[in-house]
Amino acid sequence: MDIISKTKYLEFKKTLSPSGNDWHYVKRTNDTAGFDSAVVITTVVKFDNEYKFLFLKTRRPPIFAENKALYCIESPAGLIKDEKKDESLIDCINKELLEETGLKADKTYIELTNSCSSSGLSSETLTYATVICKEYAVADNPQSDGGIITDRFFVNTDKIYDFISNNNNNEMSIASATLAGIFFALKRI
Repeated sequence: MDIISKTKYLEFKKTLSPSGNDWHYVKRTNDTAGFDSAVVITTVVKFDNEYKFLFLKTRRPPIFAENKALYCIESPAGLIKDEKKDESLIDCINKELLEETGLKADKTYIELTNSCSSSGLSSETLTYATVICKEYAVADNPQSDGGIITDRFFVNTDKIYDFISNNNNNEMSIASATLAGIFFALKRI
């Protein structure tokens, strides 16, 4: 494997495919053997007797630069061990949830590990977590992640399929990791 270029968080690499041709891909620099690169946190908040998903509306440069969509609907997420090399998975989940939503989880479920995000493009693997917040109680002011997060909003869990179907357009893109997280979270409520 050859490193073609490297930034703080990414390496652009080259290896050989099974047929012996060059294969180029991206690797997260925090990705070392034994743990996933990132965690996706499907967040469910209870309001009275209703459960609602909390989503982030983001403005991701690769999506709007290539005219795919203006915004992306995502779940909170973060890189594991990107800043603290001894950070546990639960520590990362709690840190990212607080940073991106201002919330603290009452219950956390690890749903799946070692899930490929885009196996032809990246070596990144994901952990999926569902967090349940018994109420909407902001513990800290959420961050915008350098202007990437433009809004936070809720969707009733019983309306999620309609929401997804009605937001499949050029203005909004829905992250596939968010869709997978919804699948897991629905069994928890």
